[in-house]
Amino acid sequence: MDISNLLLDFRITSHCNLGCDLCFRNPGIKDSSLSSALNVIERMYKMGFRRIGFTGGEPTSRDDFINMIEYAKQMGFMTYLSTVGHRFTMDHERLNSILDWVGMPIDGIDRHVNSEIRSDKMSNQHRVIKNILTWLPDNNNRINIKLTTVVSQSNINMLSDIVSWVEALPYKIQAWRFYQFCPLGVGKEKRDKLEINTDLFTYKMKILKEQHPGMPISWATFEERDKANVVMEPNFDIIIPDGENYTLLGNMLTNSPEEIINAIFGNNEIMQKCENNRFWLDEREFIV
Repeated sequence: MDISNLLLDFRITSHCNLGCDLCFRNPGIKDSSLSSALNVIERMYKMGFRRIGFTGGEPTSRDDFINMIEYAKQMGFMTYLSTVGHRFTMDHERLNSILDWVGMPIDGIDRHVNSEIRSDKMSNQHRVIKNILTWLPDNNNRINIKLTTVVSQSNINMLSDIVSWVEALPYKIQAWRFYQFCPLGVGKEKRDKLEINTDLFTYKMKILKEQHPGMPISWATFEERDKANVVMEPNFDIIIPDGENYTLLGNMLTNSPEEIINAIFGNNEIMQKCENNRFWLDEREFIV
C-alpha cells in the first residue's frame, strides 16, 4: 500500500450528543477552525494522500462539514463520510456531487436492541437507515453505500434478522462491514455489557455469509481491526488503535512530511492491516 491508497480518517469533531455505548471516539478534544482544517487537507494532498474519511464524534454536528468535503473533492481526494445518517437526506443534494462513499450504522432492527447497543436517542436508527435506503433509488447518482454493524452481546443472535431486513429493501448496498465490539474510547466503560468472544464472533460471521451469499458481507475481529485505521484527531494528532489504547504517530500540522510518512508507512504491520481492513474500497461487491 502506498500513500495514495491509504484512507485516512479525519475526526473533524469529537462532539456527539447521542451517547452510544459502543463509541470509540476520544471525547473532549476541541474542534479546529475551518481554515486550519482546510490547510491540513491541502497539506495532506501535497504529501500524496488521495483518500480521506470524515468521521467524529458525529461529523455532521459541525455546520461546516460539507465545506471540508467539498474542498477535499476539489483538491482531488476520494471522499468518505461516516455518519449516523440523521441529516443525510437533508444534505444529499449538496453531497451528491462531492461524496464518493457514505458509511452508516445499523446494529438492530427494533428499538430495544438499538437502545441497548447504542442509546435511547438511537432507538430508531433502523428506521433512519430504512428511510434512506428506500429514498435513495430515485435521488442518488453516485454515492456508494457502506453499512456497518458492531457485533456485541446485544445483537449477536439477531444478525440474520438484520441482514434479511436490509436484503428485502429495494436498494442494494455496495459494502457491509461487521465489526467485533472494540473496548476503545468511550466504549471501554461498557466492555462488560457488550464485549463478545472472538471465536463466537467469527463463527457467527461465517454462518451469516453462508445464509446470505448475495449480500456484500465482510467482517473484522478486534485483533484484525487493531492498528488497521490511521486516524487524525480534531487537533491533527495522528493516531492508531493499539490494544485498548491509541498510539500517537505524530501531528499532521507540526511534524514534517517526512516524519509523518515514515511514522505511518514505515510500519509494515500497519500497512498490511490497513490494506486488509479497507479492501472494500477497491473490491466492492456491487449488486444491481
